[in-house]
Amino acid sequence: MCGIAGYIAPGPVTTEATRSRLRMAAESMALRGPDDEGFFFSQRVGVAHRRLAILDLEGGHQPFIDSASGAVLVYNGEIYNYRELKTELEAAGCRFQTHSDTEVLLQAFLTWGKDCLSRFIGMFAFAIYTPVDSSLFMARDRLGVKPLFWSEQRKTHYFASTMRALLDLLPDRPALDIDAISHYLSTIRINLGENTLLDGIRLLSPGHWLRITAEGQRQTGCYWSAPCLAPGEKPERSLASAAEELRALMQDAVRLRLISDVPLGGFLSGGLDSTIIASLATTLTSNHYHAYNVGYPNQGYNEFPFVDEAAAAYTMRCRQIVLDEADYPAMWQQLVRQNALPLTTPNEVPIQVLAKALRQEYTVALSGEGADEVFGGYTIPYFAANDFDRASRTPLANAPCRAADEAIRRGYGQDYLPDLATQHILLNAWLTPSEKSAWVHPELTNKLNNDAAMRSFYCDLYDSHPQCSTLDRVMLAHLRVNLEGLLLRVDSSTMAASVEARVPFTDHRLVEFAFSLPDAFRLDWRSPEARAAGTGLNTLEVSARDLLESKRILRLAFADTVPASILNRPKMSFPVPVFDWMQNGLAPMIRGIIADSPLRHSLFNPLVIEAWLDGQVNIHPAKLWPIVNLCLWDACR
Repeated sequence: MCGIAGYIAPGPVTTEATRSRLRMAAESMALRGPDDEGFFFSQRVGVAHRRLAILDLEGGHQPFIDSASGAVLVYNGEIYNYRELKTELEAAGCRFQTHSDTEVLLQAFLTWGKDCLSRFIGMFAFAIYTPVDSSLFMARDRLGVKPLFWSEQRKTHYFASTMRALLDLLPDRPALDIDAISHYLSTIRINLGENTLLDGIRLLSPGHWLRITAEGQRQTGCYWSAPCLAPGEKPERSLASAAEELRALMQDAVRLRLISDVPLGGFLSGGLDSTIIASLATTLTSNHYHAYNVGYPNQGYNEFPFVDEAAAAYTMRCRQIVLDEADYPAMWQQLVRQNALPLTTPNEVPIQVLAKALRQEYTVALSGEGADEVFGGYTIPYFAANDFDRASRTPLANAPCRAADEAIRRGYGQDYLPDLATQHILLNAWLTPSEKSAWVHPELTNKLNNDAAMRSFYCDLYDSHPQCSTLDRVMLAHLRVNLEGLLLRVDSSTMAASVEARVPFTDHRLVEFAFSLPDAFRLDWRSPEARAAGTGLNTLEVSARDLLESKRILRLAFADTVPASILNRPKMSFPVPVFDWMQNGLAPMIRGIIADSPLRHSLFNPLVIEAWLDGQVNIHPAKLWPIVNLCLWDACR
């Protein structure tokens, strides 16, 4: 795991100022790559690499330069099937000087071009400069495990693994992207598609490549997307046989992610996903698999009893770390400064705490992100598909009201759902549209035009899969938006501790399998009685009554290896008591950050901020979370 950065210009740019900015960008990623540093410069191109050595500790130095073609590679990630690809390339005549996946990646590109991307099993973001055509080729893995930011200024293209490194590299300071800022206030996601919170800075989409030609022109393409099958196109199979197939796929996904030349451990929450990984890793690894967990003095937020049960079941050692309220603020601010991004979820801090503790023994950690998005773990947003299918598309006015219409009104504050994009925004908003219009500066509210850009993005996202079931359409949207956000979170938090996080549930073969399954294999009523009890209820009410079985096939596939109490326990989603802290010990810090921020006058409505500071306006800490994070970020970027 590493950090990469660089630039390419249509003409000579080898000034000392440009090189100095690239060195500064590399230095900002020192924690991503504490083991080695390397640079390559030519008249038009400069690339930098910071290395966290995982495979071929002696031979994996970068930038990696092919002696025959002069092609230059900088690469962040792991190609887990590199040994098999190396054998295939050797049969085609390639010769290798190292034992690293880095050299395999470069030779695969030189042999197969961009078609090499479909052959990789792994997580990656890389850039390859080829002197023969003076072009730069960049690509990002299928699900977006590894980030790649890029921008164009003064006819020069720049790229980096982090927003902080890219800002160090750019000659000009970007302005805010108001549409993306508004999206963050609604969803706590730092990007709206490829657009980020800063104007002109893009995040390359998962499963995409980008080529910069010698003339500075951009060419881009999508090389992978999740299957989008109509219900009738899905292969027929029994739940039992599908569970067997899933188990074999999951076993191979974990097996590949155990490849390492440095010590490897894991994160163990005591939930279903990390416990499944632990059950497989303890069986597959020759060196016993151990793990780490984080909790809090407040026992209501701890999962320690389930962690203990999982550790005992697999004869593991799991070290439990306690994070106190007093430790949270400094780490929160440090993460924002280091990444030049606001936090998304509050648990970015405990993930970093966990990674720092794990780093005392291990360099690589297995983590459970992705299982919910792939196998249907979120009952409220996913079963909302049932709400949409029953809802009217236009206001009822004086029309007779059905029980389903009353359920929609109770859940959404209106008795109709015109489209899936509207439902998504209503159901997933941290700040509702009305709350946001009150807090955001009136001039910007007018410019946002009722969040036209955000609505257009989600309309396009949902409309791109019209043939799918509503559940598949909802889950595909969450795969694009929610999973990318979670993966950015785990990348930034673990790399801040010089730890490589590997996420077996994002293996693209698992994803392709999951989206070939019938809806009921992932999320369904617990029983016919539960279905009857759910008549006339909306998704919030159905979930509150625990009438659904989420991740149904995943639970069946590992029913004989996961302890029953963990297999059937309610989801906790890695809880953090930060909203309690924000009302108590952290309250003065929160007030100070917002009071001192220039955004209180330029982005937010100064009258509402003033009323809140004076105690005349109350707001729940969860809704204050995106506001204070933007203020903290603006001071640190």
